[in-house]
Amino acid sequence: MAYYVDRNVKMTWWERIYLPEILRGMYITSRHFFLNLFGFIPFFLGTSKRRKIFTVYYPEETVKYPAAYRGRPVLAINEQGRPNCVACGLCEAACPAYCIDIVPAENSGKQNEVERWPKEFTIDYAVCIFCGFCEEACPEEAIFMSDNCEISMLDRKDMKYNLQQLSVPIAQLKDRLEFTRKMYGKWNY
Repeated sequence: MAYYVDRNVKMTWWERIYLPEILRGMYITSRHFFLNLFGFIPFFLGTSKRRKIFTVYYPEETVKYPAAYRGRPVLAINEQGRPNCVACGLCEAACPAYCIDIVPAENSGKQNEVERWPKEFTIDYAVCIFCGFCEEACPEEAIFMSDNCEISMLDRKDMKYNLQQLSVPIAQLKDRLEFTRKMYGKWNY
């Protein structure tokens, strides 16, 4: 179904001067300004249970991020204590910033039931752009975008995380796992 836009609509003189919209915008801005300026007073006086302003006092309070939030990428560890990753390299190929490096290890036949696994898996968060392409490309549900966004460091060398630092139990990624199955499940062939 196509949508057609009528570009021949003529605005009235009052609409062309934009004065009502400018005044409306200034009213909304000043309302928010004064609400944030004086909105804490009823809370501190004890007349209101909640603050009217949305200010997070960061170290003491944190925000619950939605499941769609793309924080730092992490590797899911299954119930057996092994990463779900099979070192296929699709996340490495999908990464536009080239921040993922995978060194695969192969099974000689007698070690365990998995055929391939990552011997080394590193992500350089100094380069990562948190796009989520690695999560979309992964066929094994091994890499997920977590809700952790606190990765600031004083040295760039500390921003390169290895396999042990990236490992997160799958139980902690339950909400993101459900979101990705619902979001990307329709694209699986």
